Amino acid sequence: MSPYIFIPLSMLIFLGMNLYNYKSLKNNLILSKFKWTLRIVFILIFLFEAAYFIAIKSSPLPPMIYQISIICIGVSFMLFCTIIPFQIALFFINKLKRNNQKIAKFIVDICIILGFILYIIVGAYNANFNTIITNYDIKIKNLKTPLNLAIITDVHIGEFFQKEYMASLVDRINLLKPDALLIVGDLVDLSSDEIGDFLDPLKDVNSKFGTFMVVGNHEYYHGIDGLINKFKELGIKVLENQSLEIAGVNLAGVYDITGFKMGKFEPDFIKALKYTNPNLPTILLTHQPRSLQYLHKDVDLAILGHTHGGQIFPFSFLVWLNQKYIYGLYKINENMQIVVSSGAGLWGPPFRVGTNSEIVYLKLKGE
Repeated sequence: MSPYIFIPLSMLIFLGMNLYNYKSLKNNLILSKFKWTLRIVFILIFLFEAAYFIAIKSSPLPPMIYQISIICIGVSFMLFCTIIPFQIALFFINKLKRNNQKIAKFIVDICIILGFILYIIVGAYNANFNTIITNYDIKIKNLKTPLNLAIITDVHIGEFFQKEYMASLVDRINLLKPDALLIVGDLVDLSSDEIGDFLDPLKDVNSKFGTFMVVGNHEYYHGIDGLINKFKELGIKVLENQSLEIAGVNLAGVYDITGFKMGKFEPDFIKALKYTNPNLPTILLTHQPRSLQYLHKDVDLAILGHTHGGQIFPFSFLVWLNQKYIYGLYKINENMQIVVSSGAGLWGPPFRVGTNSEIVYLKLKGE
């Protein structure tokens, strides 16, 4: 979608959300005494949200303003999602006898407040303090020797997560003692000039065969040319529509499908798989699940990210509609499986509900 459509449309959507949220809360039996305070709060929330969307096509926001703005976006969405089901309940409550309506509405109004607080607390905890290790045992045809792979995707090193978080991921990866680390795009949300030493902990990854990666859509937004060079300086092997043999498998990787829109660094699955050894199983790294529509032949295993597992339920339904595969291990057919990771970081509001940040650990064995 063109920014000239996306920006005003997004602002209109969030204006509508804030108006709806305000109207609902000013009629809340507990909060109705604070109508003016609520009005000021929602005006400020929308102004910060508008600043974020306007900055997409102008100069970046100062870090503090950016963080407040992106939190406001999360708060608006999560409050809206909290209110809606209770408003549906109120519709049926209004059909009750008058004596029961006031008691029921009071209970619902309390539930809205407590539900929203719980929603925010769980979301903040999952996003910032609950990175998990997800293990998969996968059998692959023609794999002669077991192979253990650590996978991270969608770390989004930038305004929220920086060097300390990257170092914590590397420490946990090293405890797994993987044969290789695979990074499946959206590693950063900064340009190569802005990244500084935030990625330096990746130099300390201990693995038998090294670190390999493909780019995601966010690398295109921050200067893909400079970032690829930066990744290579760190000793990472960037797979650019190519494959190589490691540990008895073909490891292939393509650019992200955002390249089609940008007109550069376009993915080419035919080129990436052209020289794979037919006697070895093939593992493909591609950032977005919907990029699989361009895959011209089966691979044994495709590893993907991008979806964040939906990040904040119920936004996951929209992600599913866009990407088809949202999270976990899928068997596509008798010859092909895919793993979609929810990512090790987050983008946008620092909340996760119904999903976790994760490091994926694949234990591959022959079939």
